[in-house]
Amino acid sequence: MVDFEAILKVIIMGVAAVGIPVGAYAAIAATRSIWGRPQPAPESAGAAELAALRERVQELEVLQGRMMELEERLDFAERMLVQQREAGRLPEGREVR
Repeated sequence: MVDFEAILKVIIMGVAAVGIPVGAYAAIAATRSIWGRPQPAPESAGAAELAALRERVQELEVLQGRMMELEERLDFAERMLVQQREAGRLPEGREVR
């Protein structure tokens, strides 16, 4: 007859023989998935953001120049309209019959 303790020892050795390598593999896989991913370096992420901001500032400077040119054109057009209105008016003090 097989002793209960002998059966228990065989089961424990079998679980240990399979469980320890499986547990170690799971721990290694979990560690690699957490720490093994390459994270962008703070300097490279900051450099990319800085480059994007510089590009945006250049775009805004171009747009600011275009806005100033449009303001000058609008002022010119307003002056021309005022001159045309004043030229079409009759002089004051005379009655036309």
